[in-house]
Amino acid sequence: MSLESLAETLLEKLRYIAQAETVVGKPVQTGEVTIIPVSRVSLGFGLGGNQGKIDANASGGGARVDPVAFLVIHGEEVKVLPVAKESGLMQKVYELVPELISTFSSKEKKNKL
Repeated sequence: MSLESLAETLLEKLRYIAQAETVVGKPVQTGEVTIIPVSRVSLGFGLGGNQGKIDANASGGGARVDPVAFLVIHGEEVKVLPVAKESGLMQKVYELVPELISTFSSKEKKNKL
């Protein structure tokens, strides 16, 4: 495989990883509340080759996806809840979801009264 096609293949794979859906995740609907995860995507790659008696080409790449916040939408109200670096994603989700549901449920009950 030529160095050019190796580079094209690698860049295509990295482009797939860095698509918009990776940065702004799929919305999750919980009752009247919509939660949208937002992430930071970092990419890196390298490639090299040698043409001589033996053609040798190599490439490598990597990606990192870090959650940074959640967009919380309830009616016309939108909140941005950042994810603290010291806490893991799942821990943050477990902490936020019950709080969000109870906050918006209590506001909804007050609005109906």
